Amino acid sequence: MSSDDYVTGKRMCEDMTAEAFESDFPKVTGRTVKNVGGEDPPDLIALIDDIETGVELTAIMAADAEDIVLGMHRLAKQKHEKYDRRGLFGGRPMILLGHLTWPPIGTKERENLTMEAMYRAMATYPALWDVWEEVDSMYDPSDFDGFGFSEIWLMDDGMKYSSRRDPRAPADFFCFAPSEKGGFWEFERKRRPPYWHLYAGH
Repeated sequence: MSSDDYVTGKRMCEDMTAEAFESDFPKVTGRTVKNVGGEDPPDLIALIDDIETGVELTAIMAADAEDIVLGMHRLAKQKHEKYDRRGLFGGRPMILLGHLTWPPIGTKERENLTMEAMYRAMATYPALWDVWEEVDSMYDPSDFDGFGFSEIWLMDDGMKYSSRRDPRAPADFFCFAPSEKGGFWEFERKRRPPYWHLYAGH
């Protein structure tokens, strides 16, 4: 893969994450979001409750709740240091949005994806819904104090419980900062059917 292909692929992933954030964050939190562009950094500029806000998008792969908590803290520290060095804090509110993801699946793998393989992947990379109580028990708001971001969130719009085709199944979120918003956020639904079969072609 060339460097141009990597940049193009990364941008496409960021665009999809930004679209999911614009669509699903309001459903879950009741706040308004309108994406208006990007500067890189930050990856995205959005009007959140009509306030121009920078949103730094970053992927996180995690095998369990501990990976999620430690990974989000590591990312917050790294991104804070990067933004602080470049003097990017202070001009506007800035949100760090972690995006829970699985390793990329190639076209050939997707065509031959089996139910057994999908279950193995879901066991290795759990959805936020599967482990949010563990994440909540490990979460210490003071660990996320002192970073320059006005808010720190994790979003999971993965194929297990979310669907772009079903407005009743938006992404799940966990807020790590500020502490008054801290914890798991979801769009309440009567049931949570897995949607991965739509991607596997079953």
